[in-house]
Amino acid sequence: MDDGRKLEARWLTWDEAGEAMLDLRRRVFMDEMNWPEKRIHRDRDPDGLHLCALSDGEIVAAISAYVYEPGAPELAALKLSTTDGPTVGIGMRVELPEYRGRLVTAELGTSMVRQICESLSPSQFFVYVHADTLLHLVDRYARRNFTYHAQAGSGEDTVVVMKVEGEEELERFYLQHRELTRKYSADGGIPVPSLVHFLAENKWEDLFAVTALNSENHYLRQLRLRTETPRLASQGQVMLAEQRQRLARTPFPSAPASLVDLGSGPGDYLAAIAKQAPFAGYQVRGIEPAPELLTRARSAYPELDFREGSAYAVGERDSSQDVVTATFVFVHLRSPDLALLEIRRILRPGGLLYVVDVNDATLAGPEIVRRMMQTYNRTYAGDRLLLNDLPRRAQEFGFELVRHFSTTLRDGGGARPVFGKDEIRLGRQDAWSLLSFVRTQTGCEEVFDEAQKHYFATQCQISLNVETQIYRLRTEMASPENPQAR
Repeated sequence: MDDGRKLEARWLTWDEAGEAMLDLRRRVFMDEMNWPEKRIHRDRDPDGLHLCALSDGEIVAAISAYVYEPGAPELAALKLSTTDGPTVGIGMRVELPEYRGRLVTAELGTSMVRQICESLSPSQFFVYVHADTLLHLVDRYARRNFTYHAQAGSGEDTVVVMKVEGEEELERFYLQHRELTRKYSADGGIPVPSLVHFLAENKWEDLFAVTALNSENHYLRQLRLRTETPRLASQGQVMLAEQRQRLARTPFPSAPASLVDLGSGPGDYLAAIAKQAPFAGYQVRGIEPAPELLTRARSAYPELDFREGSAYAVGERDSSQDVVTATFVFVHLRSPDLALLEIRRILRPGGLLYVVDVNDATLAGPEIVRRMMQTYNRTYAGDRLLLNDLPRRAQEFGFELVRHFSTTLRDGGGARPVFGKDEIRLGRQDAWSLLSFVRTQTGCEEVFDEAQKHYFATQCQISLNVETQIYRLRTEMASPENPQAR
């Protein structure tokens, strides 16, 4: 075991730390395992993604990822098929003996996989193990959903290749690693910085899978617009009543100024807040990725400007906006960090990011309802637990949290919502409708029906918080170039 010193995780380039990582590999692979020198080198090390754990500035553990474009010769040598998108190889997992009891590289590797899935959207992952010394690792990787693929090489260079491929398998792989990172975090694990921020700072934005991420809409995938549009309109009315005081207490820039609303949906909520006093004299624009909702917004509110775009590719000029609003958007994103990068690009220094979202971590109610939401959050590609971690993430991109409000939605009301201080009471039917989306998620039907039956058969109570987090972009932050779609 280690001596208890706190570990720090960092993404490092080969130019920064290549020699230190080679020294670590020599101490473990060569001195302990008798590997030849050639095995500790990878041709792609200079372009690799290296996640390291440091103690007092010394690298004590590391794991590396290598990104291959379709048709790369290394893939053919490992008998891997060509895919439409990038392939990521995970390797060179190494830690000093005194840190192995903490499973440091297991924790680093878990976060690495999650962040790569969220920002690069690979079509395939693979690992290989040397048959002469590391065959025992096959079972370990199998528990992480890698499957046996082939043997490659010959003699002492024979390796066992394992892979993850296919849409369903990759989604399961991602969700498994996301859930594990949550557990590590809850147990006081090593905070891992943003891969998106690291790549942007090193001008590797071409790796970002913006096009693939833009094609995802986890929110609409599970809902029908015919029933969702009226619900959004009703939700917007409640939220406007809740937000009026929040808006009035926020130090928005003085007009003339500009506001971009991400995920405007059918447009009702943006049309309502655009009339509020803080935005008098503002140029207001809505951004919506779903064509059906965009058409509805343009038809219903022709006086407003609605454009097609997403949180990853807004379509506005660098440093052109004073305010960005995102209402019930962030919890539906695969990659909040890519959204933060894009918002940083379009905001002027000192501009505000105004986030309103639900926080499932605040759900209170009987165990059967909480179990239902836990099941949902393990299987939904968005992250309804994000708000607890958003301030830390946003800080990496130069955002400072300047206001934080919380409103509890609970049952105990009547036919119409009852508004109190930081509280909205709803009728039981309306309160339960806040969770009705759960039933549309594959694998949640049974647990939803059980929870719903219990809720209406008893007098149990449920509550959930909606939070408003307001960030200011620090004036010393320079805007990065816009990430290019793959």
